Amino acid sequence: MCPRLQSLTSISIRVAGVLLAWIVLAASGPAFGQTAVQRIEVRIEFEDAVPHPLIVERLQAAAESVVERLLIGRPVEQLQAVQSRLADTIAAVLDRVAAGYALAGGTAQLGVTSTVMLRLRSVGPVIRDAAVRTDLDVMHPKVRPIAEQALAARTGEIQALVSHLPVAALEWAEAVVAAHTRQFVEGAVPGYTAAVRVVAGPPPIMDIDVALRDSRVIRNVGVRFRSSSIPTLLLDQSGPQVVSMAEPLRGLAVAFADVRREALARLINEELTADPRVQQYQIVTSVALDVGETTYVNVVADSLLFRGRVEAHVNVGARAPNAAIIAHLGRLVTPSTELFVETRLVPNVLSVDWDLGAQYQLSPTTAVGMHYTVVMNSFSAWTTVRLGRDVGIRGAWNLTQQAFEGALTYRVNEFLAGEVVATSRGEFWLRLISNL
Repeated sequence: MCPRLQSLTSISIRVAGVLLAWIVLAASGPAFGQTAVQRIEVRIEFEDAVPHPLIVERLQAAAESVVERLLIGRPVEQLQAVQSRLADTIAAVLDRVAAGYALAGGTAQLGVTSTVMLRLRSVGPVIRDAAVRTDLDVMHPKVRPIAEQALAARTGEIQALVSHLPVAALEWAEAVVAAHTRQFVEGAVPGYTAAVRVVAGPPPIMDIDVALRDSRVIRNVGVRFRSSSIPTLLLDQSGPQVVSMAEPLRGLAVAFADVRREALARLINEELTADPRVQQYQIVTSVALDVGETTYVNVVADSLLFRGRVEAHVNVGARAPNAAIIAHLGRLVTPSTELFVETRLVPNVLSVDWDLGAQYQLSPTTAVGMHYTVVMNSFSAWTTVRLGRDVGIRGAWNLTQQAFEGALTYRVNEFLAGEVVATSRGEFWLRLISNL
């Protein structure tokens, strides 16, 4: 028996060389004036089910190689004299180079261009429905379902490679099947490849052992928080916990994580949502990933019950107020209405003021509110409008002092924002706001 995976071309060359001795032909080529075969056409038909086009292509190539070496350059008259033996010769060759198939019939039209028609039938048991068994031990167990789902979309194409293939043909066809199965795996799971083995069974099984192909893998994980209702100081304390939730990302191929970033983000967000503290304080979270060898988990978290923030205000200008630290704590009594208390500490004069107020969210981009400043004994009404993701305007009217303050706000990132502030008294300054 020929060794497994032996090249069909090399086999056909050797066997065809032996079979040339069976035919009484002039080894030195046609005599002067004789017409020789210059071109051949081989057509293959199947008596039973047709295998995958890749298998048909390989059978076609093997048959063309054999027929070409038997006919090309041979005198047509001499070939016609042994035409009755030609089918037997081709059948003997195919039996050697294409195990699993036998010649059920054939015809040859000999001439300068010779046409050979071959009808093949399968020999022995034929694979109908092969199971696909995938080994994804290279990935974290929590990530495997994402890869399995991606591979499941290609399962039909993988199974079709061996559908209607005689078991005996695996001797030479397994290399074809394995090569194209690897292509399917590498397309579905970027950054990975696969070792493929077909077990004839019964039942027939295609074993796919997925392995890492790329050297770029996720080695480190960082966390970034952003919130409009929870102080960064509190969120940062949960950083190690989120890193632990993202541990399944370590070792993943960057190419795979980049393509499946949304599914991986959902995986982390589901675990984060199930955290008891998140449920207790009715915190809504969303997760996004910046994928690279160092991957960042970006968490946006907001509470449906409480609103809290701590900000440092630094004012720059000739008549600018003193720097202050603002602490805000609010309680949502309805999804759109917040009652809050706010403290303002001015460090350089050690003064503290208190605001009591309420805010109503008119729309996702517009809010109005009113507060009472305890120490100053003054009432103010205000509104904020978000013009874009990072740009907004606000206006505040001090009803007691009959003074107006307006500002244009630009948020640089989750930690820093800037405001250009102007008042009805002709004052203006630049304010830098840092989220603490």
